[in-house]
Order: sequence, then structure tokens, then C-alpha cells
Amino acid sequence: MKGGWGIWREGGIGVPPLQTAGALEVLMIVCFQMAQDLNVIEEVIRMMLEIINSCLCNSLHHNPNLVYALLYKRELFEQFRTHPSFQDIMQNLDTVIGFFSQRLEQAGSDLSVERVQEVIMKGAQALPKDRLKKFPELKFKSWRGPAEDFFIPYVWSLVFNSELASWNPHGIELFMDSG
Repeated sequence: MKGGWGIWREGGIGVPPLQTAGALEVLMIVCFQMAQDLNVIEEVIRMMLEIINSCLCNSLHHNPNLVYALLYKRELFEQFRTHPSFQDIMQNLDTVIGFFSQRLEQAGSDLSVERVQEVIMKGAQALPKDRLKKFPELKFKSWRGPAEDFFIPYVWSLVFNSELASWNPHGIELFMDSG
């Protein structure tokens, strides 16, 4: 059983248990990091959908270009419809997309840009407000300070955590206090 190979070679596998465990550990770390990245991405997508929803609920008549973009890119939102984190917020987007799609179909085919804008503007006035579910008002914290105090450390953390380069964390003094 030199080097931990004995049992594994007999079975024909030929991979040392320590290497297998090490590979599994690396795989678990990568999966954990990917899961964290996916959570962040999910939160950002949710935030973007909430912002769009807020624009639709509170000022639809001031956002005809947003309605046009939603109609133009409606396939993009298909993937969010069945995702558990987005189903509630997607109800309003589906309502708006469905409402305006129906109005545009009724207006005919081969519509000019001006005619599409007119249908959207009239539809924005006609859509009953009670058809859109109200969500709590969005609250955001703003960064009060020089932009570089936020963005430089943020960008360097992205670079450091990316797999583009191998960094020795013990040799980095970039984030150290100078005081």
C-alpha cells in the first residue's frame, strides 16, 4: 500500500485516495464559489426586475420606450417566468407585455414606428392601474464618497477572485491600511 495506492490499484482505478479527495475538495470550493456567484447574479436580476416593475406601476405613461423594449425583448423574460425567485415580480411584466401585445395585434400588421408609439401611449393611459400588483417602494443606499474609494477596491476584488490569474494572497498588500 505504498503511497495509498494498494486498494485502489487492485480495483483498477489507479487514482490515489488523497488526490481524489483533493480534487473533490477543489470541486466543492469551485461549486460553492459558483453558487455564491449565482446568488449574486440572482439578486441583481431581481433588483433589475423590481426597478422595471416600479417604473411600470408608478409611471407607465412616462415610459413608452420601456414598454417598447419589453415588447421587443419579450423572449428574454421567458426564462424568469418559471424561476421561483422571479415569479411574483414577473406577473406585472407579463400583464404589461400581454396587454400591449394585444393592442398592437389589434392595430394591424406593418405598423410604422410612429404608429407603434401611438398605440403604446394610448395603451398606457388605458391600462387599469389595479391590474398591476403593487410591491413595496424600492429603497436604495447611495455611496457617499469619492467613486474611486468604492470602484477601485471592488474591481480589484473581482480581478483577485477571478480565475484569470493566480494570486498569492499572502503577498498582496493592495488592500492594507496605510495608517
